[in-house]
Amino acid sequence: MDPIGLAIASAPSKHPAPPGHQESHERLAAAISALQEPEYQALITPLNTSEYNCGLLSQVHSEAYIDRLANYPGEDQRHDEETFQTSSSFDASCDMTWSLLSAVEAAFGEGPARSFVLGRPPGHHAGREQAMGFCLVNHVAVAAQYALDRFGVDRVAIVDFDVHHGNGTQDLFYDRANVLYLSSHQHPLYPGTGLRTERGADGGEGFTVNYPLAVGTADSEFISLFENEVAPSLRQFHPDIVLVSAGFDGHALDPLGGLDLTGVGFNSVGRILRETAEDVCKGRVVSIMEGGYNPEANRESICNYIKGIAGQ
Repeated sequence: MDPIGLAIASAPSKHPAPPGHQESHERLAAAISALQEPEYQALITPLNTSEYNCGLLSQVHSEAYIDRLANYPGEDQRHDEETFQTSSSFDASCDMTWSLLSAVEAAFGEGPARSFVLGRPPGHHAGREQAMGFCLVNHVAVAAQYALDRFGVDRVAIVDFDVHHGNGTQDLFYDRANVLYLSSHQHPLYPGTGLRTERGADGGEGFTVNYPLAVGTADSEFISLFENEVAPSLRQFHPDIVLVSAGFDGHALDPLGGLDLTGVGFNSVGRILRETAEDVCKGRVVSIMEGGYNPEANRESICNYIKGIAGQ
């Protein structure tokens, strides 16, 4: 069993949350501490990360939007009611994106083929010119485009199991056939998108697949969805890499969602994604943290997901 790569990109001083805000460093502290234990150290290896040119962000976001993020001089700006930015928040977002790109590089290079990027702020709500839902830069979208451009691959799959629909990621690839976007999420819930009828447009029709979940959805239904719908869709698409927006706010204890998931469900999903990636893309499955706002629930969920991805 080869260890999975782990990058931790969570510097509280770079992206300090306003008092009482759910998207704070505290949501990750218990998981980061747990991953230092011998049980998990045997499963992971530190991921070597690099810095990249900010021009890569403009492959999915507009140059004007990235310029606004990069040159914000103030200490606390609100893009909307819940999405904040400080003078160093853009650097924190780039740390996440660069860590994810480094994981993609490793997957196509000398390994590891499987990695997990743990940090904040999240990214899957960010659109071409819009910050929202705690997100500034859409990390997974930048990574998908990077894989297509840098390695000349034909197909990239994005699997998103955050409790909230990744509207930003969906919009960025909605008319594309070379990026398959698969999202399981609670509905109705913020941001209100993600119906099964949202299937892509023009040449991308059929390459967006949404799986709305009802309040109270538990592990058994969640696991069945991945076994019977998500994994077969990935096998049919046959991507060159699977990128995962790994949101753990579907846990039963999370304050922002209404699903009833536990570490058992996240472990099984990790296993299913690992096995599927081994079948279709030489084991390349690279995950990045999205939501999850209860520290202890995140510890349970993240540790179990890493076990599943690692083969335990």
